Amino acid sequence: MFKIIANIKEPTILKIQSISDDRGLLIPFTDDIDHNLFHRCYMVEDYGKGVIRGLHYHKKEMKIFTIASGAAKFITMKLPEELANRNNENEIKEFIRTNPKAVKAWVLSSRHHGVLIVPAYFANGWVSLEEHTVLVSLSNLRFEKAKDDDIRINPYIIGKDKWKVIGR
Repeated sequence: MFKIIANIKEPTILKIQSISDDRGLLIPFTDDIDHNLFHRCYMVEDYGKGVIRGLHYHKKEMKIFTIASGAAKFITMKLPEELANRNNENEIKEFIRTNPKAVKAWVLSSRHHGVLIVPAYFANGWVSLEEHTVLVSLSNLRFEKAKDDDIRINPYIIGKDKWKVIGR
């Protein structure tokens, strides 16, 4: 039975098993995915620590992220569709102020294997926490359709602190 199916409603981290021996490791990160969902796989490498990618909002696109090398902090944000359509910074700031739980943070790294599933209707973005962080992503849309489903949102609308690693 697949753990990643079309009706996932909230961003979710799914831990994945890595199989290691004296040669290295194997990470079968697509084994729990209904393969009929995904039509594109792509890789992104950030050369430097602190590079932010996003925020992007999608009405149709579902994404799955994993980190092949390095580490990244992901942000997801549930926005009502009408707010995303207008993309008015003041309205979005007010929504975040009155709905702070709409913004969530997740961390993935090549040392703790997992995938982050981000369904449609969630803005998402990530910041590299290490030099040469490499992200591998799956999408339910091919690039031609995905680019028409991309609403870009100012990444700092959630506040600059959300992108930082906070000492504890």
